[in-house]
Parts: sequence; C-alpha cells; structure tokens
Amino acid sequence: MSSQILVATPERTEILRFSETVRIGRAETNGVVISSDLVSGEHLELRKTGEVWEIVDLDSTNGTFIDGERVTRAPLGAETVARLGPGGPELRLTIPGYSARGGTRKVLAEDIVNRYLADDVPVAMSPRTGLIRSALKEQREKETHSWLMRIRHLRVAIAILVVLSVGAGGIAVWQVRRVRALRAAAGDVFNTMKSLELDVRRLEAKSGPDRSVEEHRARLEAQYEDLVKTLGIYSDRTPADVKLIYRTVHRLGESEATVPRGFVDEVRAYIKKWNAEDLRSRVARANAERLGPQVSDILLQHHLPREFFYLALQESSFDRKAIGPSTRFGVPKGLWQLIPPTAEAYGLRLGPLQGERLFDPTDERHNVAKSTTAAARYLEDLYTTDAQASGLLVMASYNMGETRLLRLIRSLPLSPAQRNFWAVLEKHRREIPAETYNYVFRVVSAAVICADPKLFGFDFEPPLAPLPDAPAAGAAK
Repeated sequence: MSSQILVATPERTEILRFSETVRIGRAETNGVVISSDLVSGEHLELRKTGEVWEIVDLDSTNGTFIDGERVTRAPLGAETVARLGPGGPELRLTIPGYSARGGTRKVLAEDIVNRYLADDVPVAMSPRTGLIRSALKEQREKETHSWLMRIRHLRVAIAILVVLSVGAGGIAVWQVRRVRALRAAAGDVFNTMKSLELDVRRLEAKSGPDRSVEEHRARLEAQYEDLVKTLGIYSDRTPADVKLIYRTVHRLGESEATVPRGFVDEVRAYIKKWNAEDLRSRVARANAERLGPQVSDILLQHHLPREFFYLALQESSFDRKAIGPSTRFGVPKGLWQLIPPTAEAYGLRLGPLQGERLFDPTDERHNVAKSTTAAARYLEDLYTTDAQASGLLVMASYNMGETRLLRLIRSLPLSPAQRNFWAVLEKHRREIPAETYNYVFRVVSAAVICADPKLFGFDFEPPLAPLPDAPAAGAAK
C-alpha cells in the first residue's frame, strides 16, 4: 500500500503530494487552503495511520460528502472524490499503488448497471444516485426518440426515392447520411464502454477482479465490433496500413468510427519521416535485451495499452542507461527518463549521482523492471483520471508534463466522449508545443510500423508479439 496521497483541488493546477496527515480548510493555517464560503476554517483531515489513509470531517458546518453521502470518517481507496459541502468544491484523492485488503464486497459490472439503469429503484438510494438515474433515463429517452426520428426520416427518404426514381445520386446522399448515423452510434457505444471501464477499474481497485466483469465487457465489445463491421472500416478494400492505424488508435482508447479527418494521413506522413536506420538500430537494441515481452507484460498488468512501450523508444531509444538533459526538476534517467520527484513518488530509490549526468547502477531508474513498473503506475494514474482513458492524451501529458497540460485538460467535460487528444487540439492548439504534437505522432507512427515492419519496407523483427488480424477487443488490451 502507498505511503503517499495525491490531492487535486479546483484552485490549483498542480497535484499536491503528502506522506503525512494533512489538514484542509479555509484558514491559512491549513496544509491545503480552499477559499470557499462552503468550506469551514478547519474542514477535514486526510489522516494517515500506519500505511492506511482515511478522511476525517472536523465537525465542519456544511459537511464532507463521498458519493453523495455525508461522512464523518471513512477509509480511502485508490481514488476518491470528496465534496466539501453540498455543491461545494471537490477534492480528487489518489493513493498510488493502493490495493484493498479483505472484507470488501466484490462489485459486479451488473451491480453498476442495475444501480443506475434498472427500472426498480435501489434500496437506500443516495441523492447523487437519484440524479444520475434521472439523467440517464432522460438521456435514454432522448436517444430512443432520436433513433425513432432517424428511422422515420430514413423511411420517408426511401419512400421519396422510390416514388420519384431519383436513381443513384439520391441513394448516394442517403447512404452518406446512413454512414454518419452509424459512425455516431458506434462512437457512442465505444465511449459508453470506456466510461464503464473506468468505473469498473475504480471498483476493482477496491474489490479485486471479477470474472463476470470480463464477460460483460466482452458483450459490449461484440456489439461495438458489429457496428464497425457494418461500417466496413476493416473491409477488403481498406488499405493494410490504414487498418493498422485504426487498430493502433483503437487500442489507445479511441474509436475508429470517430477518428478525425486527416488523422490517418498525418500518421502516414510521420511513418515516412522515420529514418530506417535509426528505427532499425533502436529496435535491434530492444530485441537484443528482450525488452518487448518484459515491458509489455508490466503494462498489461496495469491494464494499459501495450503500445505505450513505444514511449520508451521516443524517450530513451530503448537505452536503459540513457541520461537526459538537466531540468529544473533534476536529471531524467533510464528507459523512461523519469525525473527525480516522479521516480521517488512512485517508489524508486535514487542513487548518489542523481544530480549528475552520469550513469549510476544503484539508481533504480536504470533498472528495467523497477523503472517500468513505476512508469506504468504513473501512466495508469493519468489514464484512469484526467485523461479519461485516452492513450493519446496520456502520451501528450507524459511529454508536456501533467501540471502544464492539466489546466487544458480540465477545461473539457469529464467524459471520454469529450476529453481526448484531438478535443484538446481543437480547443487549445496554440498552447500545445510543437514538440508535444510531434511526440504523440512519432509514438503512434512507430507503433504502427512495428506492428508489421515488412509492410512499410523495414527488415527487422517486431519487438512485440503480433496480434490477431481482428480488431483489438477493448481500449486497454
């Protein structure tokens, strides 16, 4: 269990880290100050007892709420959102590496669905659950009405086409509209899967994995793949390189059906920019040290896309002894170029030469297994919180720095459908450095090339085992 707790507040862009009990409130004497009329002078404590963290309300006027329920004292899980007063500011509390110990009821995927979607009202339903149920019901009714209207419009369009015999031109217009509707539906299903995935991941952190969860995921994924097949994204007429780009993006947490126009061509352009000899020599190093199986296994253990392996290509050229340029946060080192504060926050021991641009065998950032585990935990924190399971957004954050990008990310709604890399680009393109833009596309293009090097004229063996020819099942497989 972690000895640290990460605290994100609405008033600050950086994530605060504490290893000892901290008090939160409106008064300046608190460790975390939140200036809101709903917050008491000394509102609550994040109290550490041994290796366990708990939240303790300090008899605040407006109370402390978790999942819509007022609490006076409660243990904290891997990730908790606490609200200070009804409608007050939120605290996002994360305990890296947390694993629950016995006594916690396993929560099935069906529990989540029944809680929010079943017709029967849950016993002892909280106000928050009631609001969510009402919102989902309203949304379902809107979607049902929308689909009925679409069907009626399509029927009318078909009838007019038949009566007037407009021919191929009219049918083509109808077909375009039909494809757009199918793409929108596929995108909705995919984002629903991602939302459920994030909810289940949070619950599994407390109660452990459950076989029925995997079965539920498989059913959702099968429904999505049926829509993708209907759209013909993986038809015999789709170029092989385009299929690979789509599959790579899918595994990185984005729907093939909603990839923006121009994205595929941009990835193709970056594929051409890779110098054949540079890529060959770097992959040869990875293959010689069998980094692919070792690193991808650790990534998969943390439920992350194995394509994150190519972040190490961009960071260090797969060189575990790599040392980066000095920064105001210290000297980055190792396969993942972790800076000292991040390395220590995720459990790595630094060597006596941590401040020098020299290789230090005692510095655990140079240890492949340990540094990869630390990097995976860091990536998982980004992936399951602010990035909303968008692998491309995680890549951008890794390069640009979580605190610099956090302000831009949080300007978007907390939803997989509206919080992703291209949504950030659309709203904040001028604030995204060219280095970060290039970084994301170089990682994606390298992952595409290495999935089938010979298709792109490269003569090296893939560092990761080939995947089946079918689309990947799930955004984090």
